Amino acid sequence: MNPLRFLPWIALALSPPAAAAPHAAPTLAPEGLSIVDARSGKARLVPFGIPRADAERAVAAVQGIPLEKGSSSECGAGTVDYTGYRDGLQLTFQNDQFVGWTISRAASPLRTAKGIGVGSTRQALDAAYAVTVEDSSLGLLFGAGDGLTGTLDIDGIDGLVTNIWAGTVCLID
Repeated sequence: MNPLRFLPWIALALSPPAAAAPHAAPTLAPEGLSIVDARSGKARLVPFGIPRADAERAVAAVQGIPLEKGSSSECGAGTVDYTGYRDGLQLTFQNDQFVGWTISRAASPLRTAKGIGVGSTRQALDAAYAVTVEDSSLGLLFGAGDGLTGTLDIDGIDGLVTNIWAGTVCLID
């Protein structure tokens, strides 16, 4: 029996991280990141909970080499480590496990499977997901679907998504 059949993210994680694949892009998901190969159309989930090295290799295969790495002890969830890639994608790690992702760059093309990302309107967000909105210390905070969270610039249908994340993240850095 082929063990990779049951752990498809391992095969993707073993890809060399030198340069980004020309026809692939990560899709934002509440349970991790989905790496979609545009040529084959096949998607593989890079789920929360996998080892940091595997998540970094899988994402580097489509996003290229990391632009930054760091750590923060100022988060409510405790110390987190992070790795940043192009398109404003930042992966979060705790205890060497992939625990979250965030997008906070206005020009990021990265989206959920339903087309939601930074710059999406509240109207599009509401059409794609069951959304809750509340004022918070981070601003106007939304929850969408089963695990997507983010902020809006203003309330109402003209509001725009300014940040989006899933899992455990640290937004103070």
